Amino acid sequence: MPKLFVHAPQGTFTAEARSRVAAALTDLGITCERLADTAKVRAGVWVFFTEHAPDAVFSGGQIAQNPLIALIANTLEGGLDDHSKKKLIADATAILREHAGANGDQLPVYVVIHEVPELDWGMYGQQVSLAALR
Repeated sequence: MPKLFVHAPQGTFTAEARSRVAAALTDLGITCERLADTAKVRAGVWVFFTEHAPDAVFSGGQIAQNPLIALIANTLEGGLDDHSKKKLIADATAILREHAGANGDQLPVYVVIHEVPELDWGMYGQQVSLAALR
């Protein structure tokens, strides 16, 4: 039941592209965490897009000359094995590049996975159980 945060410069993704990215990342998250593909679990996979002004993204201390994309993935600890982490990184990068604007296949994409213990993960006022989601 990952929570995925996409950061990119304004205009990198159209509204239609954001919808396609969100759908693809939702499917990927469910697959990688080996979750039950139910309406309830699917509704718990959230994708947030944050667009940054062109003068608010820096690389090497300078305003970035090319768009940069970052994906921060919060997942339940134990939900991803090594293979699933590699798949999440590779496939999320491909999804983001595919749906980004011009020259998307050349864009740098940064992916970081934060694993959160079940005790530290709550939704709707209750702690989340990975076993129950599977």
